[in-house]
Amino acid sequence: MRVFLTGASGFVGSHTVRALLDAGHAPRALVRDPGRAGRVLSGLGVAPEDVELVRGDMCDAAAVNEALAGCDAAIHAAAAIGVTTPASPGRDPETGLVHVNVSGTRNVVGGAVARGVDRVVHVSTVAVFVPPPGPLITTDGPLGTPRTGYGRSKVAAERYVRDLQAAGAPVTVVYPGGVFGPSQPVLDSFMQGVSRALDLAWPLPPGGASIIDVRDLAEALARAVSRPTPDRLLLGGHYRTWRQYADLCDRLTGLRPRGFPVPAGVMLGAGAALDAVRRVRPFDYPLTRDAAEFMVRLVPTDDGPSLDALSLALRPVEETLEDGLRWMAETGHLRRAGRLAPRPESAAAGRRRTPTPLRRTAGPLFQRISAARWFSRIGPRIVPPLDRALHRASGGRFLLGQALIPSLMLTTTGAKSGLPRRVPLACMPEPGGGWIVVGSNFGREHHPAWTGNLLRHPEAEVTFRGRTVPVTARLLDGDERAAIWPRLVRVWPVYDRYRERVTRELRIFRLTPR
Repeated sequence: MRVFLTGASGFVGSHTVRALLDAGHAPRALVRDPGRAGRVLSGLGVAPEDVELVRGDMCDAAAVNEALAGCDAAIHAAAAIGVTTPASPGRDPETGLVHVNVSGTRNVVGGAVARGVDRVVHVSTVAVFVPPPGPLITTDGPLGTPRTGYGRSKVAAERYVRDLQAAGAPVTVVYPGGVFGPSQPVLDSFMQGVSRALDLAWPLPPGGASIIDVRDLAEALARAVSRPTPDRLLLGGHYRTWRQYADLCDRLTGLRPRGFPVPAGVMLGAGAALDAVRRVRPFDYPLTRDAAEFMVRLVPTDDGPSLDALSLALRPVEETLEDGLRWMAETGHLRRAGRLAPRPESAAAGRRRTPTPLRRTAGPLFQRISAARWFSRIGPRIVPPLDRALHRASGGRFLLGQALIPSLMLTTTGAKSGLPRRVPLACMPEPGGGWIVVGSNFGREHHPAWTGNLLRHPEAEVTFRGRTVPVTARLLDGDERAAIWPRLVRVWPVYDRYRERVTRELRIFRLTPR
């Protein structure tokens, strides 16, 4: 069936598009920027022809109404995020985040009900029940009174949707806990907080959090539009105390988090103090009074009835954390990742080689060598054969420059010979498992052969850290190429020197897993 969806450019929405496709549905996504949404979805293996992207804003009632035409179900997963920004005193409750999220809910959920859509799903949050009145959160618990604009907007939207349900509308509300996992387009406050806790220090107050894998949540939303379900689905996920999370991250990374106990009152007071400071001088940090209350007062959720209704079993929390932390390390969101870091380990030394000192000392030296004209003459004769030998000896896990820049082994089909051709390349990993590669050819004037192979035969294979993945290559040009270039130069500044040296345009390919 055709399923209308908001939030396809975001974390939950993009994974939900993938889950809908896997279930055989035809998603139609309302997005403000189809180009950005397409890039996010391509990282999850969604081809442009797989999803209908409609330009529009959830606050535009006419655009929403037009996009809903012909749809059998609707999922409202979009929300303006502002959980880390406190509401200003005296602010009109119908402006800012409250206005955006509530009007968006009215347009999408209310508009779908008015059109007679058979199944409508609204994504809320377990935070609307915090602080809970007892040791277990249930769907009939009282709603909270949050202080941030984001929190107030979610509660206001919740009340609106419950009014629709009371009138008999076919609306299901889903309450996820902290959503975690790989391929988040922009880190939300929860994953941002975990990243900072591991990189800096981990406060350990009383209380804990519930984590649900984004892939499990997406599957739940896809199932909710295709079967009868209760009006409210509680999907908090796995509950662990903060000490348990720190110990689990220790086991996964091999690095003991720098944790320190914090009394609940101190955590709440710190959140309130930071709220006050932000009103005078805005700054970014994932702790507010609401966030602190969530950290110290959240209790487990009663997910059993909802999981039974959806016939859903959640992934182990260890798998969710491992996949999410590994992705954060690969994309630069996490510096201290230990054995999950995208670099080879030194087994002989018995500990991981940390990248920061290496990049500070050897990095500039190797950049100068790589940019030198003399190296463009001898580098192609030495580096690729040596990399192929190291790659074979390490079982596909090691390449020469991997300690300085992410690297992969690309297997193409020869444009003329039709035979497999393997070449080691520097790369820029993308969210969702794709890679960007550049045909720099050591700064030489002609295009490397592998780029011609991809133009003739776009289907190829990538071996990245011991895992081989079939990919489809696409040559980037125009605005898309211009947008990706600054990111490439941050990964490997030598590309700018190569571009200045040659008259040709360096070919840039996006390698998308098939």
